Amino acid sequence: MTSARLGRLAGKARPWILGLALAGRAETAMAQSQEPAGRQSGGVLLEFPSFGPVPGTDDNRMGGSPGAMDGGFTAPEAGIIGGNRRVGRVPRMKKPARVASAASLGRPGGMQLPAALPGTGIAPSSPEQTEAELTTMVDDEGPPNGLTLDAAIERMMASNLDVMALKYEIPQADADILSAGLRTNPLIYFDTQFIPYSRFTNAQPGGPTQYDINITYPLDVTHKRQARIRVAKSAKSVLEAQFQDVIRRQINLLCKAFIDLQAARINDMAAETAVREQQKVLAEARKRVAEGSKGKAEESAERLAVTLDKARDGLLEARDVLNDAQEAVAVLIGAPTEETERIIPRGTLRDHGPPAPALDELLRLALNHRPDLVAARRGIGRAQAEMALQKANRLDDVFLFYDPFTLQDNSPQGLRSTTSWVAAITVPLPIYNRNQGNIARARCNLNQTQVELASLERRVASEVRLAEREYRSSRDLLARTEGTTLANQHKLTVRNARAFAQGKLSEDDYLSHLEDETEAIRSFREALIRHRRSMVDLNAAVGVRLLP
Repeated sequence: MTSARLGRLAGKARPWILGLALAGRAETAMAQSQEPAGRQSGGVLLEFPSFGPVPGTDDNRMGGSPGAMDGGFTAPEAGIIGGNRRVGRVPRMKKPARVASAASLGRPGGMQLPAALPGTGIAPSSPEQTEAELTTMVDDEGPPNGLTLDAAIERMMASNLDVMALKYEIPQADADILSAGLRTNPLIYFDTQFIPYSRFTNAQPGGPTQYDINITYPLDVTHKRQARIRVAKSAKSVLEAQFQDVIRRQINLLCKAFIDLQAARINDMAAETAVREQQKVLAEARKRVAEGSKGKAEESAERLAVTLDKARDGLLEARDVLNDAQEAVAVLIGAPTEETERIIPRGTLRDHGPPAPALDELLRLALNHRPDLVAARRGIGRAQAEMALQKANRLDDVFLFYDPFTLQDNSPQGLRSTTSWVAAITVPLPIYNRNQGNIARARCNLNQTQVELASLERRVASEVRLAEREYRSSRDLLARTEGTTLANQHKLTVRNARAFAQGKLSEDDYLSHLEDETEAIRSFREALIRHRRSMVDLNAAVGVRLLP
C-alpha cells in the first residue's frame, strides 16, 4: 500500500470514528445524574404531577390502615412535599434496552438510510477539518424556527393538561372558603297543643287548645364559623404554594427532557455522519480491491463492511432515541400528536451564562423561595388554625328559642281567645364531650408539622449543597476534558496520522489510537451533557432560575 493511499485512509477514518463516538450513549454522565437518556419504550415516560399531602392537615402520614375502607395514598419521594389527590412516579429517562439489529433495517416503514455515495473522487478529510466538524456539531443551535427552552416552558404552562387539571384545585379551595363561611340555618316550625279527643267539659276540664309558631336560632358563641374560615383560607394558601412547587418540578422535568432532545438531535446528526463517512471509506477500500489489491485490502474491505452495518444500526437507534425525546417534550408542552415529529430544539448545550452564586447565597435563596418550604411553613399556620377550630368546637351552638305568636282558643268555653309569646334559650352542658380527643390530635399534628418543616429544611439545604457540588465538579471536568484531554488527544492523533501515512505505524496500531480519540470525544460529550443537567438541577434545588 502506497503512502498516498495510507494518507487518504488515515484522513477518512477519523470522521467515521468521530461519528461513532458522538452517536454512542452517554452512560457515565447519565449515571452520575441518575437520569439516563436513551430509549424509553416500555418504561414510565413522565410524571403525573401531584400536590401530595397538604402540610398542616391531620391526615395519616402512614398511608391506609389495614382493614380500613378508606384508600390511603402514595407517599411522596424524599425531599418533596406534595398530596394524596393525584400521585405518580417520577420519570426516568431510561437507558436503551436493546441495540437495533441489522435485520431491523428491512422492517416495514423503517427509516430510509442515506443513499450510498460514489466511490470515486473522494476528497480526504484532515484531522483539522474533523476537529472543526466536532465543534460545529456540538455548538449547532438548531434551526432558526426551532423550539427554544423558554418557548417550551410557556407552552407547558398554557397547554399541559396535567397542569391545567391541577389549576382547578384553586377554585375548589375558594369554594371550601365559601362553604366554611356559611352560617347554620335557623329552624321554624308550627305546633298545636291540647287538642281534645272529644270536647273539654267541666267534668273533663282541659285546654284551652293552643297554636304556636316557633323560631329557633343557633348562636355561635365560640366563633366556630370564623375559625372554619381561617382554616379554609390557610388551606388555600398552602395549596397555592404546593401548586408553585408542582410547576417547579414540571419545569425541571421539561428542562431535562429538552436537554435529552438536544443530545438526541446531536446523536442523530453524528450517526448520519458516521454512515456517510464509513460509506466513503468502504467505497475507497472496494476501489483498491477492484484495481487489483488483494490480501489485506480484501480483508480490510470486509471489516469495513461489517463496521458500516454497525453504523447503520447506530443510526436507527439514534433516530429511535430522537423520536422518544420528541414524544416526551410533546407530552410535557401539550403539543398535538401530528406536531411531535416536527419538534426540533433550538439552543446550545454550552454554558454561556455567568457562574452560579456562592453556596451561602444559594442556601439563602432556597430557604426563602423553595415553594415546598413555603408550603410547609404555611402548613404550620394551618395546623394552628385547625387547633383553634377544635378548641372552638368544645361547646356546641347555643339555641335561642322565640315563639312570637301563641294562640289559646277559648271559644269552646264562650270566652275570648288570647295570644302570647315565649322566649327561651338552650345551652349544651360540656360535661362529657369537650372535644378533648380532637384537640389533642390537633396539638400533635401541629408538633408533627413543625418537625416535618425542620426535616424538610435540612433536606433542601442538603439538596442545594449536592447540586452546587455537582455543578462545580461538572464545570471543572468539562474544562479539563475540552482544554486538556481532548486537545492532547487531538495532537497525538495528528502525529499518529502522519506516521501511519508514512508507513511507520501499522493499521491495527493506528485503529487503536483512533479508538483512544473516540473515547476522548465521548468523554467530552458526556461532560458537556452532565454539566448542562447540573445547571438544571441547581435551578430546581434552589427554586429560582439562576442559570440559563
